[in-house]
Amino acid sequence: MSTTWRTLQRAASALVPTPFRSPSSTAGSTKPPLSEYILGFCSQSPEARSYAETHLARLVRTLELTPQGTASDAILEMGAYMQITPALKTALGYGEVRGCYLGELGRTDSKTVVSASGEKFTCQIDLFNAEADVYPYPDGRFATVLCCELLEHLSEDPMHLMSEVNRILRPGGHFILSTPNIAALRSISAVMNGYHPGLFSQYTARVGGNRSDPRHAREYTPREIRQLFEGSGFHVDHLETGAYGFNEKREHDWVLPILKEKGLATDLRDDVIHIVGSKSGPVRDRYPAWLYV
Repeated sequence: MSTTWRTLQRAASALVPTPFRSPSSTAGSTKPPLSEYILGFCSQSPEARSYAETHLARLVRTLELTPQGTASDAILEMGAYMQITPALKTALGYGEVRGCYLGELGRTDSKTVVSASGEKFTCQIDLFNAEADVYPYPDGRFATVLCCELLEHLSEDPMHLMSEVNRILRPGGHFILSTPNIAALRSISAVMNGYHPGLFSQYTARVGGNRSDPRHAREYTPREIRQLFEGSGFHVDHLETGAYGFNEKREHDWVLPILKEKGLATDLRDDVIHIVGSKSGPVRDRYPAWLYV
């Protein structure tokens, strides 16, 4: 048994049976073993490495919050960038790991990443439009679905995603989602200083005729994310906010005394929302009034 595998097994055993344990991304903390495993698969390009380092606390926390799988369980990672994807099998034990990405419905790509230590991981990536197409999976196909940093990019029909995830999850299956928190201390600080509260609201410039749309269409509050899950037939098992990176500076804490003075909540004010839901029934509200006109 390799040293890497033993390390991952120890990391995985720490996640079970308490997947909702306290975050390990506090200031000054030592990075957990999974962080080095994630970064090992991001060594093929400077851009991938830079993104993973910036989002490392979020990536690790996502794995901490994802329930353990078995050899008979399938998991889908929506918007798979192949950063935490290998760990879904090696550390969390899912027998089948599948990814999906924006593209022409019906097409499937095969992506392979190789870690710095030489470990190879291959995943099938299904292409479709997450807010328009019927997902190419039968009802109840997956034990778990991950949707990380994708919801905020949807501009037309986010409840289509929620409805389709409900359909392809088995009863009691888990849905893990992360998205920026528009009610974070950072957002409040920005508004009070005269800036836009959005984390990524800039338009993308057309360069050489090419066009891409990475900007955020809508960012959500923790309360809205809870409403979104409950209206979509999910029981909210866990809701928290956290940091994107390790050892981030607490430069916006000056907002806290103002919130306290006004009798406003000071919890759930970090930059990224993490939520874990379990499928409890069908979608209850396809077009919630707070989200659709």
